[in-house]
Amino acid sequence: MSPHAVVLIEDDPGDRLLVAEMLVDVAPDVELTSFPSLKTALGSWPTGADCVLLDLGLPDAMGLSALEELRAQVPDVPVVVLTGRIDDGIGPQALAAGAQDFLVKGQVDGRGLERSVRYAIERGRAMVYERDLVAAELRAQENTRLQRGLLPSPLMDSDAVGIDLFYRPGDDRALLGGDFYDVVQTRSGLHLLIGDVSGHGPDEAALGVALRIAWRSLVLAGLPAASVLRGVEQVLVVERNDDEHFATVAMVTLDPTCTTAEVVLCGHPAPLLARGEEIVDLDVEALPVLTMLGATPIEPTRIELGSEWGLLLYTDGLIEGTLEPGSRRRLGVDALKSILSPMLDAVERRSRVAPVLLAEVERRNAGHLSDDVAILLIGSSRWWR
Repeated sequence: MSPHAVVLIEDDPGDRLLVAEMLVDVAPDVELTSFPSLKTALGSWPTGADCVLLDLGLPDAMGLSALEELRAQVPDVPVVVLTGRIDDGIGPQALAAGAQDFLVKGQVDGRGLERSVRYAIERGRAMVYERDLVAAELRAQENTRLQRGLLPSPLMDSDAVGIDLFYRPGDDRALLGGDFYDVVQTRSGLHLLIGDVSGHGPDEAALGVALRIAWRSLVLAGLPAASVLRGVEQVLVVERNDDEHFATVAMVTLDPTCTTAEVVLCGHPAPLLARGEEIVDLDVEALPVLTMLGATPIEPTRIELGSEWGLLLYTDGLIEGTLEPGSRRRLGVDALKSILSPMLDAVERRSRVAPVLLAEVERRNAGHLSDDVAILLIGSSRWWR
């Protein structure tokens, strides 16, 4: 049986000795540490304390104020209070204030003391577990809300293209990071966005949601690409909580016939274009990341797609794994193209490309990728299957 660390805060030497002797007789697995005052106890608090026996008549803290101060400093450690009289009403008040139990000095034996300590420890663990469970549920709800914001359903109604959206958080993180994407159809064409906020965690995810919603609103308002990106950049500057955060984005606009595309890159990897078995990264000049655009001219690059094509938009987490197991070299864009080309013919349905592609990248990385990965795969109806 593993030992229980119990802290006794009692100013009376006789009572300290009595408690120690009672626990030695009935609970040899209990390790008792004694302090004569609350101040000395908090100043030398032992690591891993499982329970506190607290006298409510200390020289530096009297009554419930002693309990309140102790719980403020060590809120997760269960407390059993020691009181001098049963008729003073302090015991029930202590329970209401957060103590696990109360004992009256001179009216408890070793067995009763042991039961009270073990009960307090178990109940304290149950309360911590319940609190952590509630916190986990709240985090799950937050994650769901962020996921709806970061990864929306495409706002489109077109038979001219097929589309697949894919997202996977990075290593050891269930919560979404700052990767985001969106698809919006307007009278001027089909608009695609994929982006990545620097950093990981709920703050970055919330910032990604703000940027995606800003982008969708500006696109639906009919603004040109340059105005959309400057508007998104302005939102980023206003909403970020420090000057270090930036974002990369790739924005693609397909004309209503879905045969040409206009592409703008702000510090983001270029989409890969598939025509038959050929995979190429688009020759598009990369602009600075968002927050550093300044007065840089924003001119979309026009790409002729033809009638049978596919586009892979992705975040950099996909290419930052290793080239092969045991290697320190990054995968990079060229290796990604060499993986993707035969896969397009081997995979039965285009909608299966993203998870199969990620699985192969992780096989070469010899494990889960550390960064988030977002993929947006779109193709003409003749290419999509």
